[in-house]
Amino acid sequence: MRSLIKGAWVLLTGLALLASSLPGMAQERKGGTQPPAADSGAKATPSAAVPVYKPPLRGAPGGRVGGGTRGTPGRDTFTLSVLAPDANALTLSEQPSLYWFISADISLPVEVTIADPNGTQPLLEKRVPTPVRRGMQRFPLADHGVKLASGIPYRWSVTVVSDPNRRSRDILASGTIERVEPPAGLGAKLQGASKANLAFLYADAGIWYDALAAISELIESSPNDAELWRHREALLTQAGLTEVARDR
Repeated sequence: MRSLIKGAWVLLTGLALLASSLPGMAQERKGGTQPPAADSGAKATPSAAVPVYKPPLRGAPGGRVGGGTRGTPGRDTFTLSVLAPDANALTLSEQPSLYWFISADISLPVEVTIADPNGTQPLLEKRVPTPVRRGMQRFPLADHGVKLASGIPYRWSVTVVSDPNRRSRDILASGTIERVEPPAGLGAKLQGASKANLAFLYADAGIWYDALAAISELIESSPNDAELWRHREALLTQAGLTEVARDR
């Protein structure tokens, strides 16, 4: 008798367990196999590296001026900006290239000036051939016989002359540039570096103008290389030149 009761108890327990599993089985048939939950500890695929500009820790005066959207009477508005960070910016070159940007085609006179803080006359005052097409502009100092002395914080500017008879209406953007000696260890790194790596090395050492020139020259050689454009966009964005960075 006891064995009969024990057997009935085991049978009832088994039936109860089976009944409790049926809803889950029905749900699985209805909805299909569910994917496993995402692993909260999984790491996203890192993006490719871009040049990272590290501003120099220097007390020399600096600062970018202008760069906003300006307009002239009866003309469309446009953005004029020198491509320099909003702080003192460095170069290792005696004759670097200066880069600036304008967001629209213009036929007005445009002047590039380099002021020497130790002199009474500008180091350079040159009118740019017009019309000027929209986009990034390159101004190589070597083409004009200009050499920068080491250790002098020059201020350079681009000026759109809206009215030659009323120069107070000039539209101006400016920045600084100072030629320095290579930081410790940089010279050796540059000697063995590929052209593709130069912008990274200059940016990491805080040498703004050389970093921008290195990546811009690569773009001139390979204008369809999207990765190069992304590198320059990142560099310009780090300098606060977001509008310019997104323009091609």
